[in-house]
Amino acid sequence: MREIENWLSDEELESIYTSSYWNDIEQEKKKEWWIEDGNYKRCLDYLDSSKLIYEYQESEKFIKEFSGESIKIVDLAAGIGWTSVLLSKLSNVREVHAVEISKHRLGSLFEHSVKMLEGNSNKIFRYLGSFYDLKFDDKSVDIIYMSQAFHHADKPLKLLNECDRVLKDNGRIILVGEHFIGIKRIMRRFLANLIKRREFTTNFYEMFTPDQELGDHYYRRSDYYFMFGSMGYSVKHQHLKSENVI
Repeated sequence: MREIENWLSDEELESIYTSSYWNDIEQEKKKEWWIEDGNYKRCLDYLDSSKLIYEYQESEKFIKEFSGESIKIVDLAAGIGWTSVLLSKLSNVREVHAVEISKHRLGSLFEHSVKMLEGNSNKIFRYLGSFYDLKFDDKSVDIIYMSQAFHHADKPLKLLNECDRVLKDNGRIILVGEHFIGIKRIMRRFLANLIKRREFTTNFYEMFTPDQELGDHYYRRSDYYFMFGSMGYSVKHQHLKSENVI
């Protein structure tokens, strides 16, 4: 595979929100994503049981129907690269550019993903970098892909602005692995706060505070529509059996 291109110094990497967690190898070894030992079955079983592979397959439809036979895709917060690898196998995809802040995920684990899923490494480019500061030219990208990524942004509108800058006028942003908070979960959290903690609040963002270690943020469907709509995007939400694609 091509060598990783470093967009960040060590100091810049350390300053990124939650980067210390995602670069903690001992933590990573506990996860299904740890495939450095060649145990691909555990990861593949997880992709299947979590329905992530199903979500990916559904999202492929939006790529295959995209006009053009030489598509450039940017995979943000690409992790171990399993989505990048699958994207590289599509015939109408020319290049896949994977951006990630975890050194070992982008490095050895990514290379194992290419073996695990039999990807086309000639199409793949890797960058150690922040998705707030993409080193791509304006209007140079056809599709931006994010799997379990968007809700990790602590500045979502800044992320969208950067995506909008590099996307072509007819470009698309595809999100998978986003778990929006529905009314039933909101009501359960409201009652739990009221009964267990003796706290009364109807403020969604007080009930669902970000996870400061993992960097998870919680949104309602209306929040996604508002954020993307404010940037001028039309939004198509596809409700799957267990997950959601925007």
